[in-house]
Amino acid sequence: MEKRDTEREFITAFWRLYGDKPIEKISVGQLCASAGYNRATFYNHFRDIYDLFDRAVETILEPVRERLLSIGDFRELLQENRMEALLMSQFRKNTHRIELLFQRKDHDLLGEKIKGELFLHVKKEMKERGKTADTVMLEILLEYQISAVLGVIGYWFRRKKETPEQDILEIVYRISSKGVLPSLEETLG
Repeated sequence: MEKRDTEREFITAFWRLYGDKPIEKISVGQLCASAGYNRATFYNHFRDIYDLFDRAVETILEPVRERLLSIGDFRELLQENRMEALLMSQFRKNTHRIELLFQRKDHDLLGEKIKGELFLHVKKEMKERGKTADTVMLEILLEYQISAVLGVIGYWFRRKKETPEQDILEIVYRISSKGVLPSLEETLG
């Protein structure tokens, strides 16, 4: 069996176990039994459970990373609803896993990975254009935006998803594209 298939099977087994218990309660033995491999195979692919956890969260972002890399100009994503469509499609495919991260209070790892990906991509694109980036401002913008979005998603999960998924994602995108204060003013009428 190929390396990627073995890793994928461990990751699938991890998500199954993580659905029932927090990461601290998942042992390598349980994971190996669930995936159908021995401990040596596990350690050939991962340092420990936390390394596997990191890669499991990475699988949520892989399609987003691939899409970002395929875009010649990052500004294309900022036009119209392209960023919204990209993120919404991944959110829909991974809602259960993302919800588990929030339930277990492990969603910070997802947020850090998203910020890191976007930061590296934007910084690389600016360098290719011969522009210098105010990296502090860029980091603050990404921190603000990703933290706000994750906060809204956490709110949505805590409220038992009473707002339809499509609506909550549209609200997040609308606030993101218009800004908080203009959106608040619009809401207040």
